[in-house]
Amino acid sequence: MSDQQLPQQGGRETNLGSNKGSIDQPLITIITSTYNAKKDLHWTIDSIRSQTYPNIQWIVADGGSKDGTVDLLKQNEDVIDFWFSEADKGIYDAWNKALKHAKGEWIQFIGAGDELADELVFEKVSKCLSTAFPTYELVYGSIDIISEENRVFIERIGTPWEDMKDKWFGIRPALPMHPEVFHHRSIFEDLDFTKFKIVGDSYIVLNSVLRKEPMYLDILIDRMPLGGVSTNPKNIINMYLELKLINKRLSINPPFKNKVLEFFKVYVKYFIMRFIGKAAFNFLGDFYRRLLNKPSKWLVK
Repeated sequence: MSDQQLPQQGGRETNLGSNKGSIDQPLITIITSTYNAKKDLHWTIDSIRSQTYPNIQWIVADGGSKDGTVDLLKQNEDVIDFWFSEADKGIYDAWNKALKHAKGEWIQFIGAGDELADELVFEKVSKCLSTAFPTYELVYGSIDIISEENRVFIERIGTPWEDMKDKWFGIRPALPMHPEVFHHRSIFEDLDFTKFKIVGDSYIVLNSVLRKEPMYLDILIDRMPLGGVSTNPKNIINMYLELKLINKRLSINPPFKNKVLEFFKVYVKYFIMRFIGKAAFNFLGDFYRRLLNKPSKWLVK
């Protein structure tokens, strides 16, 4: 086994100790999982470094990268509080490992390549987080979806909870996307989400909103490149099966119409991807979006 593959760790905390929050300015932990993410991670590093808010803990859980990601982590320990690099079983296994080191009252998960929307995001959000719990254990805002290649704006997603609740997204209830969400640390007590490979973030959020309604903030939180495991058409059937498992675990019963339509959509997408190809899938996906008067998404470079 090479040195590159051996477990490694580091970060600002190893020399300077832990950051601490206060009643008015709670400590916020950011968790990012990475694997061979050197090409994109600098966007995330720069956006977190630019934050004016003082009480941030950033944890990076790397899955044993071999592309220079670990060297990049070592070079930016002024902003990365704790990082570790070792083999894992996927995104949610990495998140779970990182949670053991999380000291923040509130926790946010963002991807490698994501950017916080501006340098004042945490300043603005903290004013609400300081008094949100215990009335709320999940606080969220809005997110911009950008293209993966040239980081071109595609669409903004952010809906107040009163407009989102009781709505459906396929066979799951409509939910905010995880990079725009701040979770109170109490959410993770006795919560096992590691059995999921694609939709563990949905399982986390659903466990919270089924207990308490979340707080919506009219604040742009994150810029997220289109991509990732859940948007890979090759995973469409596995994602569908995991969502069915979530519904079973949480006793969620989608409308019959949604069940039928989602089953049809999933296998049509699978057929297109398997037998026609990704390019055709993206073309047809954007054609369908334009029929709904939505902007192109999959073909934007």
